[in-house]
Amino acid sequence: MHRRALIAALLFICILVGCQSPKPATSTVTLIVDGTARVVPITIETTVSDVLHNNNITLGDLDRVNPQLYSRIENGTTIKVVRVREETEIQEEDIPFQRQTAPNDSLPAGQTQLLQPGVNGKAQVTYRVVYEDNAVVDRREIRRVEITSPKDEIVMVGSQGDLPTVTVNGTLAYISSGNAWIIRQNSANKRALTDDGRVDGRIFELSNDGRRLLFWHSEAPAADDGETSEATPGPTPTSATNQPFNSLWVVLDTMDRNSKPIRLDLTNILYADWVPGDERSIVYSTAEPRATFPGWQANNDLWIAQISPTGAIINPHMLLEPATGGIYGWYGTFFKFSPDGTTLAWAQQDAIGVLQPAPNPEETLTPTLEAVTPTTEPPIQFSSMLERRVLASFAPRNAYDFVWRPGLSWSPDSQTLVTTTHGDPISSESPEDSPVYNVSALALDGAFTIELVNRAGAWSLAQYAPAGLDTVDASQLAYLQASNPLDSVTSRYQLVLMDRDGSNRHVVFPLEDQPGLSPNDLDYKGFVWSPDGRQIALIYQGNLFLVDVITGLKQQVTQDGRASSPRWKP
Repeated sequence: MHRRALIAALLFICILVGCQSPKPATSTVTLIVDGTARVVPITIETTVSDVLHNNNITLGDLDRVNPQLYSRIENGTTIKVVRVREETEIQEEDIPFQRQTAPNDSLPAGQTQLLQPGVNGKAQVTYRVVYEDNAVVDRREIRRVEITSPKDEIVMVGSQGDLPTVTVNGTLAYISSGNAWIIRQNSANKRALTDDGRVDGRIFELSNDGRRLLFWHSEAPAADDGETSEATPGPTPTSATNQPFNSLWVVLDTMDRNSKPIRLDLTNILYADWVPGDERSIVYSTAEPRATFPGWQANNDLWIAQISPTGAIINPHMLLEPATGGIYGWYGTFFKFSPDGTTLAWAQQDAIGVLQPAPNPEETLTPTLEAVTPTTEPPIQFSSMLERRVLASFAPRNAYDFVWRPGLSWSPDSQTLVTTTHGDPISSESPEDSPVYNVSALALDGAFTIELVNRAGAWSLAQYAPAGLDTVDASQLAYLQASNPLDSVTSRYQLVLMDRDGSNRHVVFPLEDQPGLSPNDLDYKGFVWSPDGRQIALIYQGNLFLVDVITGLKQQVTQDGRASSPRWKP
C-alpha cells in the first residue's frame, strides 16, 4: 500500500508541474535622455509617459519625445527625449559700406580717383537661438537697430573722351552726379564746385553776372518735379520732423578756383533766387519739415535778405506773409523775377499771378520792389509788403503720383508771361484728370490770355529767348512738344522754336531718327537759353547738349550720362 500511495503522489506532482507555464523573461525599453542611453525594465507601464514618470524624468515646455507620450510601449521600445531651449543673444555687427562710382568728365577715361573712403556702420542685432541637446539648430534675427550709419566709398571714374571742344559764351553751370559743375569759355574748361554729391536742382541758381551760385543741399537721403513743374517725389521723409530736409549753400565767386561752397544759415528752403541788380541779395520761401510726402509743409511766404562776404544772412525781411497756397499748396509756390527786376511772378498748382505792393495809406509815393543797394550793409528797404494778384487759374492736376506745378518765363520787355496751363477736359473726365496742357501767354496788366499751343504737354516748359544778338529774333519762344500729348506725363518730347504769336513752329532737337527727350531729361527747367539768345542748353539721355538755333548745329558737351539742371548766365 505504501508503495502504491507513493507512486500515486509522484504522478500527481508530475501532472501538477506539467500544467504550469514557464516563467517569462523581464521586459525592457531603451531610454535616451540628456546625452546618455540606458536600458530600463518595465513592469506594469503601458505608455511612454508612464516610463518617463516612473524613471523621474521631467520634461521642459519645449522638449520633444519620440514616440509621443501617449504611445503604448512594447518590449525593446526606444524612447528618446530631446532637450529644447531658446535663448536671446545681442551683439554688435558691422554694416558694410557700399561702393559707388561717379563718372567724371575732368579725368581721362579709365582713370580713377578716390573721392570718399568707405566706413562701415554699426548695428545692434538681436537673435533668437534654438538649442536641441545643447546643439544650435536655428539662429534667427528678430531685431536690428542701427547705431552708426555706413559711409559709402565714392570713386570718381574718368569719362573724358574725344568730344570736340565747344565754345561757351558766359558761364554755364550744371549738376553731374549730385555735384555742381561750371563751364566757362569752352567745354574743355570744366570744373567741379562741390564734391559731396548732395546738390539738388530744385534750387540751383546763378546770379545774373554768373559769379555766384546758390543751391539746395540735401540734408536727408533723397528718394529720389519739372517746369518748375514738379514730377519727382522729393526728399525721403524722415521720422524726426525737426530734422531739416535741406540747407542753402552758396559759392561766392565761381571764377575763383579757391572759392569754396559756404553753408548759409538757412534750412528748409523751397525756393531761392538772386535779386536782379543786387548780386548780394536773395529772395527765398520757407517750409516746415514733415514725416509724410513730400517731406515738408510749405509756408508759401517770401523773404529777402543779403549775403555777407563770409556767407552770413543779413537783415532778413518778410515780403509775403505765409498762406495756404490753394489746392496742394502744401507743396509750395514758385517765383520768377522779371528781367528788369521790378516784378515777381508766382505759380501754384492751380493759378499763376504776380506780386504787387500792398496798399499802404501812409505811403505818399508809389511803392516798388526795387532794393536799395547799401554801401555799409544797412537793412534792405522795401516800401511795403506784397500781395498776390491772379492772372490765370485752372483746375489742378490730381496728385495721384506727384504734384504738377507750371513754370514761368518772362518776355524780354517784362510785360508778358509764358507758361503751361492745365486745359479743359476732352471727354467725361473731371477737370482735375484732363490730359490737356497748353502753352499760354499772359499779359502782365491782365489785358489778354492767349493759348499759343494747344496740347503741348505737361512738361512743355516754354521760354522766351533773351534779348541777345541782332541776328537773333528776341521775340522767339522755345518749348517742348509731347510726342503723345494726351499722355504727356510719360511721353517723350521734341524741342520746338516758334514766333511769339505761336507761328512758324519747327523742331530743332533731336534729329528725326532719334528718340525724343524723356521726362527724366527735363528736370526743373528743362532747357535754358544762352545769354546771347543764340544757343539752347539741354539734357539728352543724361548728357549736356548745346543747340545753335541759327545754324541748327547740335554739339554734345558731356558724356558721363549723369548731367542735369543747366543754368546759363553772362
